[in-house]
Amino acid sequence: MTANHRSIVGIYLAAGRGSRMGQNKLVLPLGNHPLGSYALRTALHSELDHIIVVFPDEEWTLKALKPYFTEKITAIQCPNSHLGLSYSLNFGIQSSHTTDVAGVVILLADQPFIHFEMINSLINIFRQEKVDYVASSFNNIIRPPFLIGKQLFPLLQQLKGDNGAKKLLTGNSVLNGRVLPYENERLFFDIDTMEEYEEALKRGEANCISLERE
Repeated sequence: MTANHRSIVGIYLAAGRGSRMGQNKLVLPLGNHPLGSYALRTALHSELDHIIVVFPDEEWTLKALKPYFTEKITAIQCPNSHLGLSYSLNFGIQSSHTTDVAGVVILLADQPFIHFEMINSLINIFRQEKVDYVASSFNNIIRPPFLIGKQLFPLLQQLKGDNGAKKLLTGNSVLNGRVLPYENERLFFDIDTMEEYEEALKRGEANCISLERE
């Protein structure tokens, strides 16, 4: 089976504990839906073949996101998510590691404004070109979502603590990758603090790009 026909799987990282906010940010309301559901619904509108949702060892995140699950989603509980982002990422990678997977798209559940066309662009470039990865960027800084080819899985699994895929890709001239620049900072807005959550509330559900084309 060629890389053009092998699966691209989304790794939806929803196992963060929201330590900077002092509560589980993904279950907070944003419009009529939980904050953590927006990027998930965006992913479901994309060309991803399957999505693995990585959630923590407490049930609140799963309960908040489960109403949005479809047959394209597999939910897995990461018992070591409290040890850092790399553990959740590696757990998702291990769960996606089948013979017909060409790569994974890494998605953060606290980025409610990403658009499904961003994900599709990553997938299309990866299928057309022989590259190790495809990354999004703003202001010359790469930012999730990323598409990582299967050949890089062993390097991803060496990451420790809160280091994610960005750590692997930044400044690594050995890897053959493509970077897709964007001019709209809002696409990459992520929510780590109460101030950022309040800013997202001001933007409102109507501004969630993931829903504009439903």
